[in-house]
Amino acid sequence: MDNRFFEYQGEIYPTYLKQGHAADYIIPMAYKFCIGIGLDIGGTKDCHYPGAQIINKTLPDGYHATNLPARKYDYIFSSHTLEHIENYVDALICWREHLHKNGTLFLYLPHPDMVYWRPEYCKKHFHVLTPYGIKGTLEALEFENILCSQRDLYWSFAVVATKKG
Repeated sequence: MDNRFFEYQGEIYPTYLKQGHAADYIIPMAYKFCIGIGLDIGGTKDCHYPGAQIINKTLPDGYHATNLPARKYDYIFSSHTLEHIENYVDALICWREHLHKNGTLFLYLPHPDMVYWRPEYCKKHFHVLTPYGIKGTLEALEFENILCSQRDLYWSFAVVATKKG
């Protein structure tokens, strides 16, 4: 097989999906929504939303997905992180509380079509999240202006929502 592709469980995927840095794919779109002072939850020194404070459990600052700095933000950007959090609803509640009114939540998540990333194969993932499932969760958490994409060429989807003003 051509080295630009790999086969997994009978499906063909582009090799770049194994290389990480999914945020690089969606950041140009996130610029339209993530403006001001914000956090990149799950970002790394090598791959993060430019200008955002990086929150990553591997960094020595002590912050992680549900232990955030005690302030409000204009946006929270998170790429391929929510599926790693055992209680993702609690994380979303925490993130909502750290947003200003009308603040933006921008999520980039693995699409359920991507078998390679499902929890039964990828032991680092706790959940299979879907565009409509996340939309329903955000509605229940009183977010508004919720936009959900469908699967893109990174086998992921984006969700944008605002905290009620």
